Amino acid sequence: MRSPANGLTGDKMPDPEIYYANYAEYSKTFRAWMVAYGIGGPVVFLTNDKVAKAIGDSGHARGIVFFFLGGVILQVAGALINKWAAWYMYRGVEDEAFKSNCWYKVWAWVNNQAWLDVAIDVLALLSFACGTWLLLGVFSSALDPPPH
Repeated sequence: MRSPANGLTGDKMPDPEIYYANYAEYSKTFRAWMVAYGIGGPVVFLTNDKVAKAIGDSGHARGIVFFFLGGVILQVAGALINKWAAWYMYRGVEDEAFKSNCWYKVWAWVNNQAWLDVAIDVLALLSFACGTWLLLGVFSSALDPPPH
């Protein structure tokens, strides 16, 4: 008997499939939200003429675009790294001889490095935070312009 809530079988041994499925779903959802924020945020701001002008006049347009696209690029790079690692793992399960390939060993090592996913996510979050901070500065300046 398996309880999906805690991943335990009837004999109280953890079921790694439950934990992996949970991780995979959160990972997919998080990456989708990050990419949507990184692309959707600037699109929303730049399609409004007043906001686009304020961003352009602020001198921070390049920085804002850099930080938002930087976060997206990091997330896409993370997805590609995980995709390639997963393919090598799949190929190694399918063909035992493939495991002696030096590239398999490299990607097997990458596949076991959880810190890599964490680092990419943290860097993407920091990149989005910097872009958002610049945007907030533009908005606050536009709402409260200095006296003439």
